[in-house]
Amino acid sequence: MVFNKERVIIYVQPTILRYKTVSSAKQVTTLDMSDDLVAFHYQNEADIDLFLSDLQKKFVGRTEFELNLDVNLIQTQQLTLPDIKLKLSELILYIEANIYKLFQLPTKNVFFDFVYPTKQNKYVTVMITERNNIENWVNIFKKYELRLTFVGCRFDHAEINFLPWRQEKQIKHQRQLAYTIVSFIGIISCLLCYWWIQARNEQQYYEQKLLEQQQVVQKLTAELSSYLPNPSLSQKQIQNALLLFSEQLPSVIWLNSFYYEHQKVRIDGQSFSYVELTNFNQNLLTMKNINNSQINSVLSNKTNLVFEMEMRLNEQ
Repeated sequence: MVFNKERVIIYVQPTILRYKTVSSAKQVTTLDMSDDLVAFHYQNEADIDLFLSDLQKKFVGRTEFELNLDVNLIQTQQLTLPDIKLKLSELILYIEANIYKLFQLPTKNVFFDFVYPTKQNKYVTVMITERNNIENWVNIFKKYELRLTFVGCRFDHAEINFLPWRQEKQIKHQRQLAYTIVSFIGIISCLLCYWWIQARNEQQYYEQKLLEQQQVVQKLTAELSSYLPNPSLSQKQIQNALLLFSEQLPSVIWLNSFYYEHQKVRIDGQSFSYVELTNFNQNLLTMKNINNSQINSVLSNKTNLVFEMEMRLNEQ
């Protein structure tokens, strides 16, 4: 459902407040005194309180209020621009620094706005009004919970708004950027946490599998030593090879198969680390019962390395 907003445009004169209600979406705001405006005469702040109290009763919800100030409440000067091109934020600071030079008034005592210069202009039109006057209007509209969106005037088809709308827009943009960054960091953190949990679970799975294989090797070694009181040379070599593997095999390497033929052993297995695999091969070469050891092949899958090694045993 689309809700139609209303705007109440108020013209402020020294003793008279004139206003008219227009559609926010369909009507422009360039009204003049010839329009059918409702007039309200006032003398002091109490009368203005009464005026806004009546508006509060007539208009509720999404109504926006605009104040068009009398020309006597506004001062105008032109400020020459520097030769270098200024960003909007730099232009605001440049104008603020020149307020006293232009109007002989401290910056803290006024609100200002400006008409943004075109490419042809070498100057910017600056307008000011008393800070106390604007703050009084803002406070009284807050008192009656009325939404004040504009306090200023029209100048050369441009809107001069003394409310700090540029600063609020910049703050809003910074907040949106901060929310975006925080959300992005949150998403990345969740993904990293998820990947860490997945990797941890996978590591625990393979550690358990390695432990089970080590237990099987120990069991087979014990059975082999008990059932072969007088083993042959080949049986001794198998036994010694299994004992050697159980002692020297790193935790990141496990065996899938063991093949033996005369004085030769071939093993197939998997490893998380190629460096550990080569170190394991080098360690085997230092053993007195190993004549030669070499890695025949190494293949990589998604999670680990699949390898084949071959060793030639010394006669014992």
